[in-house]
This record gives sequence, C-alpha cells and structure tokens, in this order.
Amino acid sequence: MSERDTKPVHVRDVPADVVEILQARAGAEGMSLTAYLRNRFIEMARQPTMAELYQRSRVEGSTLDVSEYISTLREIRDEE
Repeated sequence: MSERDTKPVHVRDVPADVVEILQARAGAEGMSLTAYLRNRFIEMARQPTMAELYQRSRVEGSTLDVSEYISTLREIRDEE
C-alpha cells in the first residue's frame, strides 16, 4: 500500500484510559500506536458485518463462506 492509497483519520475525544490501554497493547507488539490502530482498522474493515453477510446471502449465486459467518457470529458474541 503506497501513501497515495491512504487517507488520514483523526479520532477525537477518546478517553485517556482507553488511549493508555491501546498504547500498552501497541507497545507489547513492538508497534507505534498509529501502526497498531491502522492494523486494527484494516482488520475491522475486512471483517464483514452481519448486515453485509446477510446481504451477500440474499444475492443469487452467493458464495457465502460459512466459516466466515460463524467467525463473525463468535466475534459479536464475544463483544457482548
């Protein structure tokens, strides 16, 4: 990915304790906070939402991957 393929994102009003946790996690992985968050954003964007999975299932000839569906369900349950 080249710099021309990226756009800056600014997130405001993040609670200080959340920033500290994210910085610690980034440090544990030997990454800057920016690199850590960029990787997390990429992971989140690549993981389809339930609505996206549902929409795919409604399309005739869909190639919905059941393991992808199950993985997403488990992630949602873990967040609750």
